[in-house]
Amino acid sequence: MQRRGIGMYRILKKQELSPGILEYDIEAPRVAKKALPGQFIVLRVNEEGERVPLTIADFDREKGIVTILFQVVGASTGLLASLKEGDSILDFVGPLGQPSELSDHMGTVVFVGGGIGVAPVYPIARAAHELGNKVISIRR
Repeated sequence: MQRRGIGMYRILKKQELSPGILEYDIEAPRVAKKALPGQFIVLRVNEEGERVPLTIADFDREKGIVTILFQVVGASTGLLASLKEGDSILDFVGPLGQPSELSDHMGTVVFVGGGIGVAPVYPIARAAHELGNKVISIRR
């Protein structure tokens, strides 16, 4: 049973991008403050839920928001998809993993992604562009 409003990590925005693929903006200031492109989080919807690793698709340090994208493929992502804006997630641990290595002299960088696979590409492409590199994206 989901206890609404109990966890620390509130869903600020829920958007269905296509059937079975959802985007959530999560209020998680500590995670947003430390997030770097290429990292991920592990969340747990409630005390009975499994831990689910998801890529950080975007983050806003000033607003304290972390964006995640996921595809509903089983019980845990189905439970996550059942939540509504204003509901809370019990655990939201991160950022985890090694961030992508980027520099300002990579030149032209090509990023390729398709479907849910674009989630990890966006923050890395944005960071490469912000460093002054030319970014080309190809979507399949």
